[in-house]
Amino acid sequence: MFRKHNLVAVVGIFVVFGFGCDKGKEVKQAEEHTGEHKAVHGGCLNALGTCENGHAEVRVEGNILKLWFVGGGSDTDKAVRIPDREFVLTITPKGSKETKTLVLKAKPNEIAEETVGNCSHFEGQADWLKDVREFVASGSVIFKGRSQAIRVEYPSGYDPDEDKEAGKEK
Repeated sequence: MFRKHNLVAVVGIFVVFGFGCDKGKEVKQAEEHTGEHKAVHGGCLNALGTCENGHAEVRVEGNILKLWFVGGGSDTDKAVRIPDREFVLTITPKGSKETKTLVLKAKPNEIAEETVGNCSHFEGQADWLKDVREFVASGSVIFKGRSQAIRVEYPSGYDPDEDKEAGKEK
């Protein structure tokens, strides 16, 4: 009887840990995927083309929109410099059909030896921004040597890879 009890315990452990491993692995993989996308400037990440290509991290502070170009995949803590001195975002606030334009100008990080024309950080200012809580924006820059469309969904972020997985295209 003692051996039978041990066998039941071993089978129970196998069921709890053996079958649970696959689910734990899936949860761990999901956490790793989510964890690799860290917005180090406290903004939201918006993939540029694909997640692996790079991101535009966006944060709004009052009437200033701050944007940083950062790496793809798990390299979202690495700055990616672009040659543009400025660029325009066309912004549609949530619930509005009216679009607004915002010029973002290079704001070089001198400590990192950035300069205008070789910069990863940009800012734009407009009084109407202080009343906007959610928006979709679009624009274009030279990113990694080629013209790259920008899509920003604020404050949720944009990842076309997730949209494809969910079966929806934006």
